[in-house]
Amino acid sequence: MTIPSNPQPVKPTVQTFQNTFRILILAAAGMAALLALLPAAGHDQIWFLMMAHRWLAGAQIYGPEIFDSNPPGIVWLSAIPVLLAHTLHLSETFAAKLLVTILETATSFLSLYFLRRARPATKRYEIPALLFAAIVLFYVVPARDFGQRDQMLAFLILPYILAAAIPYRTAPLTLARTTAAILAAIAICLKPHHALIPIAIELTLLLTPTQSPIPNPQSPIFSRLRNLFRPETILLILLGLAFLAAIHHFTPLYFTTALPITRDTYWAIGHLPIPALALEAIELLILAVISITLYIRTKPRDTLITILLAAATAATLAYFIQGTGWYYQQLPAICLFGATLTLQLLDLYATKPLTLPTWLPKTTAALTVIALALTTYFTGSPFTEDRAFAITSPDPAFFASLTPNTPVAILTTSVDAAMMPVARYHLTWAQRTNNLWLLPAILRSETPAAGNPPTRTLPPSTIASLDALQHRWMVEDLTRWRPELILIHRCQKASVHCQELEDRDDDLLAFFQRDPAFATLWQHYTYAGSHGEFDAYTFKPNPQPPIPNPCFIDPASAVCSNSPSRWPAVSALRDTTSRSMEALPACTSAQSQQSFSRTPQPPTPPPTLQIPATPSGSGSPSASASSPSSPPSCSPKWFSPPTPAR
Repeated sequence: MTIPSNPQPVKPTVQTFQNTFRILILAAAGMAALLALLPAAGHDQIWFLMMAHRWLAGAQIYGPEIFDSNPPGIVWLSAIPVLLAHTLHLSETFAAKLLVTILETATSFLSLYFLRRARPATKRYEIPALLFAAIVLFYVVPARDFGQRDQMLAFLILPYILAAAIPYRTAPLTLARTTAAILAAIAICLKPHHALIPIAIELTLLLTPTQSPIPNPQSPIFSRLRNLFRPETILLILLGLAFLAAIHHFTPLYFTTALPITRDTYWAIGHLPIPALALEAIELLILAVISITLYIRTKPRDTLITILLAAATAATLAYFIQGTGWYYQQLPAICLFGATLTLQLLDLYATKPLTLPTWLPKTTAALTVIALALTTYFTGSPFTEDRAFAITSPDPAFFASLTPNTPVAILTTSVDAAMMPVARYHLTWAQRTNNLWLLPAILRSETPAAGNPPTRTLPPSTIASLDALQHRWMVEDLTRWRPELILIHRCQKASVHCQELEDRDDDLLAFFQRDPAFATLWQHYTYAGSHGEFDAYTFKPNPQPPIPNPCFIDPASAVCSNSPSRWPAVSALRDTTSRSMEALPACTSAQSQQSFSRTPQPPTPPPTLQIPATPSGSGSPSASASSPSSPPSCSPKWFSPPTPAR
């Protein structure tokens, strides 16, 4: 008996195909839990929930308590999980992830509904493969960016894309198309850059020969034009106009304040050239090349693949327009190219089925267990709050001894370094913005020679206005919340590369101390230690009131004059201080302590921070760390207790 040296593999069956993908679905679901659901929410998601919380408490969007560069749609949408969390006594981030999961599941069923009508030849055994691809693309690939606006846009706009591939005349599907239009409108209101996607879809339908919804072979162009007036397209336009009207009515400050500030400052954040953006999007470009190559070689007659490819290309263009290179902004294009490639591979399998061995499901199950175990290990087993957040900078020791709701401020241009500790330790964020995102444009414009040449030149009047605005915001925030802990990113150190200021060495504290009002308030803070890239300062009640300087030096002539009349700003500050000091009533030390308390209750000493030992050679910052040592007998009026944050 002769045994063949190369036995033929077993002919594949539908059952083998289905069993393999069912196991892969379980693997993808496990990966989604470990990478997206169990870890803490991303910094942007935390900030949007925080803004919604303050808005529901009465704060004005783009006002003195919350300010952001994005349209208000994300704040309005984030109010839903905040209300749900308050009603059911859940954490806001858990409620947000729960609602996003429910919404994504419902959208998946709607997408499948459209898919089976756009591709009537879809086989039943292909459904597990499609489900596996959906979990990977919309849960695993986003990872911690699950719940980001871009990730939500990817699955919210998918039903609209699929509906566009179905001729309206042959399948009106009015209710389903209306739902798809509403979801797409929400998506584009979250990220207006991606209005390019429906534009690309409609141009594709206009330019690509497709089945006409109105039989008129003598006028194909007319038929394609009529196809542009589908109900979902008209509704999408109307909802977009309604969103603009709502912004104008409810948050007019977005058009009058936020948008001009964003226009003048965001160029310093989204400043990467096209080659650098391409290097940051290697995975996206690989998917694009594979999908486009397959499309050119196979020349599919399926309209859906053509429309998906056009939408993915438009999403890629939106990524390049934003100019930041951030991963989450690539997610819509990655998901859409991934969906296109999935359908292309299924078509290839239908025409040239692979021969799969019968042992493939068991091998897949074994590899699934190994992959989940390794992922659990390398993600730090994110089953507890500490492991879910995994904060490395700023050092958690800065916050460990603080009680919940303690107001803190972090002077940094990194939103990740600011939001994650606040969420982890349940602190009160004592600033109106999630980071100092105005600073890169201001610093690059004021001192362009200190780093790479700025990509945009602002007029001197605009630079001065932004500079004054940033200083005023900081003074107002310190007065409103009076944070008990302030961390300052040590961007002036050559070894520290602050986000968006990597090529510069800017002293953030020195920048703010140029403002006399800030310098006056800063007398209430004392240096508490340094660790890593941050210096810590703590609130110190009852500092020595600053003694007015009788000598005013003219920087132009270097002449010291006892008359402040030549310096209106200094004179005003001196007069205000003098009037405040004259208005001080006689008070005891106990009354002085109470005047700085947030409530009429007896004061409690400020929390003692357990700051790690300062690394050798770092020491206390120079002039910016000094503070008077002897307390006065009474609190000055010009630092009256702010209204508690709502």
